[in-house]
Amino acid sequence: KQWYQRRVRGIMRVMKLIRHSKRLILMGRVIKDCLSELTLLLVIWLMGVLTFGTVMYYIESEQDNNFDSILHSCWWAVVSISTVGYGDMYPKTGLGKLVGSCLLFISMVYLALPMTVIVSKFNKAFERFKEDEQASTEAKEQFRSILNSKIHSSKSLSKMNNSTA
Repeated sequence: KQWYQRRVRGIMRVMKLIRHSKRLILMGRVIKDCLSELTLLLVIWLMGVLTFGTVMYYIESEQDNNFDSILHSCWWAVVSISTVGYGDMYPKTGLGKLVGSCLLFISMVYLALPMTVIVSKFNKAFERFKEDEQASTEAKEQFRSILNSKIHSSKSLSKMNNSTA
């Protein structure tokens, strides 16, 4: 039980550090802004995994390979869509290879299209971040200049009071 508590405390420390990093906060905002796109991405991914996994099961189930069930075939689809390609399962029939090739092409398009939306939202958020940072810097400089002018004017008044006395 103690090792678990130490791990949780370590994770909590890291999470506390995140709030001090403006860039990590920016990433969190971008993810929050892209939540609907990411949800859509996940739903489409699940549909693709189930569809291609089922199709590959029925195509490759007659062969002596690792497509033993629809879940095993879905694992193949997950690995193929993510373009990891472990090589533990692969189609052996011509139709299976054709379906696998179609899946790889579709997955490249699938991965590329949402990224354009996410990157454009990140660019907009980063521009706002830079504008806010610049405005904050300008406000600090303006405050410093006002403070310095007040300090100089109070010093000159005290000098005038000392010289008249």
